[in-house]
Amino acid sequence: MTEAFFSALPLMLKGDPVITIAPLSWKNSQGESALNLSLFLKDPATTKEAPQTLAQEVDRSVKSLDAKLTIPVDMATEFMTQVAKLEGYQEDQAKKLAKQQVEGASAMGQMFRLTTLQDNTITTSLQYANGQITLNGQKMPLEDFVGMFAMPALNVPAVPAIPQQ
Repeated sequence: MTEAFFSALPLMLKGDPVITIAPLSWKNSQGESALNLSLFLKDPATTKEAPQTLAQEVDRSVKSLDAKLTIPVDMATEFMTQVAKLEGYQEDQAKKLAKQQVEGASAMGQMFRLTTLQDNTITTSLQYANGQITLNGQKMPLEDFVGMFAMPALNVPAVPAIPQQ
C-alpha cells in the first residue's frame, strides 16, 4: 500500500493538489478543540535546478502550509479526568491528576515555544511558504525551525557509527 502511494505520488502532484482539514474538532461538556490545516502542494518536476538547501528541497513540493490548533484548557482537563477515571482513579483524584497533566503539557509546550496560552486556551499556529516558517507569530527560516528540534540538516552526511581505521 505504501509502495503504491509513493509510486503514484509524482502523478498526483502534477495537479498541484490542496489538502484541507477545516475543522477537525473534538467536543466534550467543557469545550471544543479544533485543528484547521491547509497544505498546498506543487509538482516538483517543474523545478529544474537541484536544491542546495533544505528550504529549496521543501519548496520543490510545498507551496504553503497553514495550520492552527486550539485546545481549551477546561476541555483538555475534562478529557484527561475521564481517562484517569477509566484507569481507576476516584473523581477527586482524577480531576487533580488531570489538572496537573494539562498544566504540565501546556507549560512544556510554552517552554519549547510550540504553544501559547491565551484566554485559557492552548494554541499553536504554524505557517510555511518560500523557506520561511511562522510559529506562533515568530518568523524564522526553515533551517532554524528544524534546528529547534536538534534535527541534523538533511544535506549533511551522517557520521559513521563505527570509526573507520
